[in-house]
Amino acid sequence: MSPERCGISATLISAGPDARRLDGSDDAAMRHTYGVVWRDGVAPLASGKLELLPRGLRLEGLEGVTEIPYNGLAGVHVGRTAAERINGRPSVVVERIGHVPVTIGTVAQSSLVGEIAERLAALQLGATAPRRLALVVPLKPGAEEAVRGLLAKGPPFDPASIAELDRHEVYLTPEEVVFTFQSDSGSDAIGAMLSQPDFWQAAGAWQEHLDGPPRVAEDVYSWARADDADELSFLPTPGPGDSDGGDIF
Repeated sequence: MSPERCGISATLISAGPDARRLDGSDDAAMRHTYGVVWRDGVAPLASGKLELLPRGLRLEGLEGVTEIPYNGLAGVHVGRTAAERINGRPSVVVERIGHVPVTIGTVAQSSLVGEIAERLAALQLGATAPRRLALVVPLKPGAEEAVRGLLAKGPPFDPASIAELDRHEVYLTPEEVVFTFQSDSGSDAIGAMLSQPDFWQAAGAWQEHLDGPPRVAEDVYSWARADDADELSFLPTPGPGDSDGGDIF
């Protein structure tokens, strides 16, 4: 079952309307532009341009604009299988956290596919990978109690089966459900899991309650109280003569 069939739309998962733009005010020299065609999941081919910006990639065509932050990527590879090729030519397969992959092909030299893949892989490695990730899923009006009943049986996947997942929590409001993931070794394993279509197979029971595609929330602030134990000393209390360096009797 594909994400689309279990209620996960092929629409871009974004960091939300308040997320920083991928281009920002960074140096334009850091941008690279290519003429491309692409397929979002199983959607029809689109054509336009690919821009590699400082914080993410942008696909722009007549159908609209798709922006994907580099820290929202789960992986990048050159697609050579029949299912991954576009018009019989190799492609760049961009695996996204919490979504179906985007397959990108060039309209000029096929050799540019390797260049794009290498640049994207380097930019992904350079992005800060959060150890915490929040996935926000919008709900239809009145779906809160039904979703609460589904959550009473656990999330739509088995947390124990994710080797590098150290903590998982779910928060429910009348309008949305928020899945949080934490990994002490980083989010690569979490991102890889969320990018796989099989992850969403168990979400079939959720289909009638979803009011749109999930969004990856942007981590914009974090605070933690220092451990008081760091300031404790278990050394003997200094006695007479200690401060003077003299003998202790």
